[in-house]
Amino acid sequence: METEQRREEILETLKTRSTPIVARELATQFDVSRQVIVGDIALLRAAGEDIYSTPKGYMMRKAGSIDVIFQLVCVHTREETIEELYTIVDCGCEVMDVIVEHPLYGMMRGDLNISSRLEADEFFDKLNKSETLLLSTLTEGIHTHTIRAKDDATRDKCILSLKEKGFLYE
Repeated sequence: METEQRREEILETLKTRSTPIVARELATQFDVSRQVIVGDIALLRAAGEDIYSTPKGYMMRKAGSIDVIFQLVCVHTREETIEELYTIVDCGCEVMDVIVEHPLYGMMRGDLNISSRLEADEFFDKLNKSETLLLSTLTEGIHTHTIRAKDDATRDKCILSLKEKGFLYE
């Protein structure tokens, strides 16, 4: 299969799926290495395709989305991470990413794409099993989230809930 044809088929696969797909699965499907798929995805993104990474694999953003996207600066401990995520998703929002401002490297961002308690639990379990550090460890717990809400009322509810629980950095 030619490279361009494979990329077109990868794109079609992502457009038709409603669940994430990992690079390993795409590699098997197209009989190439995982690294080739990672490169294909990077080139598709560079060409303007709205492909994003989740902890469960790649997904395509659906066209026509008119959601409200906003950023909030938060602060909490590692142990409070799950409560922060629950607070956001319980309001009907999605935690798209986490961003920290590192004094040497500048902005560092990690995709999260968490929109349910189940996804929050899976993230927190993976965090605990890997014994890795959160990005916010680099900034004493201070971090920014990009959040997606379906409308202004949902956004306002999320902000109020996070403020009431003391998670907003002010």
